[in-house]
Amino acid sequence: MEVSEAIQRRVTVRRWMQKPVEKEKIMRVLEAGRRAPSWGNVQPWRYVVVQDRARIEELAKTAGGQPQISTAPVVIVCCGLAEAFSQKLHRESLKQLIEAGVMDWPDELLDNMVMGSDLFAPYRLGEQAMKIKAGEQIMISVAYMTLEAVNQGLGSCWAGAIATKDAQSLLKLPESWFVHDFLLLGYPDEDPKPRPRKPITGIVYWECVEPQA
Repeated sequence: MEVSEAIQRRVTVRRWMQKPVEKEKIMRVLEAGRRAPSWGNVQPWRYVVVQDRARIEELAKTAGGQPQISTAPVVIVCCGLAEAFSQKLHRESLKQLIEAGVMDWPDELLDNMVMGSDLFAPYRLGEQAMKIKAGEQIMISVAYMTLEAVNQGLGSCWAGAIATKDAQSLLKLPESWFVHDFLLLGYPDEDPKPRPRKPITGIVYWECVEPQA
């Protein structure tokens, strides 16, 4: 399937066939997320795939009992590591790019111009900035996965209204992780209409934004 077609066909699904999703298809969705772009190649995402019915129902309780969660055949709990943007780990990720020949940066540039800059090194702005940046990367990865789900004949639903600390406790996740959202997968039991979108002329500006009269 062409990427453009997957983009046009992707819709949020909330009703699921009670049919298992093949592991190969789940892995292809996860691989799409793994291949997503990441600032400095830090790849701060971690995924917990949940298929056990009882555990999924418990996860739904951390999200106010949303039925699309409790009935989903697969819940991918999308987690992040803020520490991926720590000075040490961020630098290590950038060094991997240099060693792979992606960039030709001397250590002086890396340490002074990049790791020494508030613009390029979130650790300099504190834990909250690191967590926000990690969450940003996770959402790019989730977007990739929703498109691959279409390619695999699956429906998906992004669920962000969750009590993240409760979900973390339920799954006994490491303290250094944080839960960002759930990605639900399954075979659709509905054919949702495309959601309305604002016209391109109302959201795109060329070169500058002209003052409105």
